[in-house]
Amino acid sequence: MNYIEVKTKKEYIILLNELLKETKDLTNRFPSLSIYLSIENQIIDIIDIIEKKQRLSDNDIYKRYTLGAIAVKNFDSKKEIYGRKLEDIFGALFEYWNMPEE
Repeated sequence: MNYIEVKTKKEYIILLNELLKETKDLTNRFPSLSIYLSIENQIIDIIDIIEKKQRLSDNDIYKRYTLGAIAVKNFDSKKEIYGRKLEDIFGALFEYWNMPEE
């Protein structure tokens, strides 16, 4: 697997945009699987809160986003890069505001 966890805000934003593109493709290819539309909407919302510099508490992140649960229940992150990216997007959101810019 050629994938490295994000460690900076720049890497996080790059990963978010990459994952959004991948998810939109999956949503278009599999429109009857609502899971991809849910993931897509959550990624868009995360991008929006970051752009607005809206910091969420850990509790609010757990309440608002199900990406981590979706990843664990539906993807094998040891074998599937997509599932690993979902886990990382969710997990790194807790640390985003403390990450270095680059």
